[in-house]
Amino acid sequence: MLTKTDYGDILEFKAARTIMGRPLYYNYFFFVDGLLIDTGPPHVSSEIIAALKKLPIEKVAITHQHEDHTGNCYPIQKYLGVPVYAHPETIKVLANPPAVPVYRKIMWGNLPRAEASPLGNTIITSSYTFQVINTPGHSADHVSFFEPQNRWLFCGDLYLGEKLIGFMFGENIAEHLRSLQNIILLKPQTLFCGLKGRLDNAVERLTRKYNFWWDIGCRVRELDDANIPHKQILSKVFGGETIFYYISQSNWGRRFMLDSIIDNITFFEAGQKKGSLAGPDSNR
Repeated sequence: MLTKTDYGDILEFKAARTIMGRPLYYNYFFFVDGLLIDTGPPHVSSEIIAALKKLPIEKVAITHQHEDHTGNCYPIQKYLGVPVYAHPETIKVLANPPAVPVYRKIMWGNLPRAEASPLGNTIITSSYTFQVINTPGHSADHVSFFEPQNRWLFCGDLYLGEKLIGFMFGENIAEHLRSLQNIILLKPQTLFCGLKGRLDNAVERLTRKYNFWWDIGCRVRELDDANIPHKQILSKVFGGETIFYYISQSNWGRRFMLDSIIDNITFFEAGQKKGSLAGPDSNR
């Protein structure tokens, strides 16, 4: 399925594979002033290409390598002849796509091979200049696009939600938090998120997310300093493992967030947290 919402200068696409009429997982991508930001999942390719053929797309910019964001780079190039721009590590993945975990293959599809060119520091359209901001954490190649005139932030999977307590294998919480710090300092007003779509009150949302994860990290550190076994920490802090860890064949779970906190345990020191992010309920 594919739906569209018009926000004036920005067109929002909402895509999902459906089984028996029920969507499995929504993905959002966006078109603004000739620029397509991300491309949606492969399973919805025919609907996406049909919709994009009606638009004056001049270039595509990718936030990161995962197939729900890059899955239509190849058909866009084949049928529309539009250039794709991405982080150097994303380019490598597109040139030689890895095997996709089964649960992601079911939800989104396999990633086709495609070509891309490196992003610069900015993306210029006829009316806007977007700053390209490195925002690693969800993946090492993750970038966001900030338009300072309207304070729009196209943030891929940087946000996703405020109280997430699970990671994909390989995510890095210290990089996540540094990325959030850097983005909050830009004072964006509107988020364009790969999972939630358009959201107002960007700084407040991002700050709450930062503080929530900071508090989790500090709680894990306290228990780790007390030599509490990690299995018990998983239960005390996260409520145990989620069933999706097993459904995903050990690709996504709460233990990966715990592992990342343990691996970056010195990050959760008082001096690491910027005062502007310290709310009344936050550790300092």
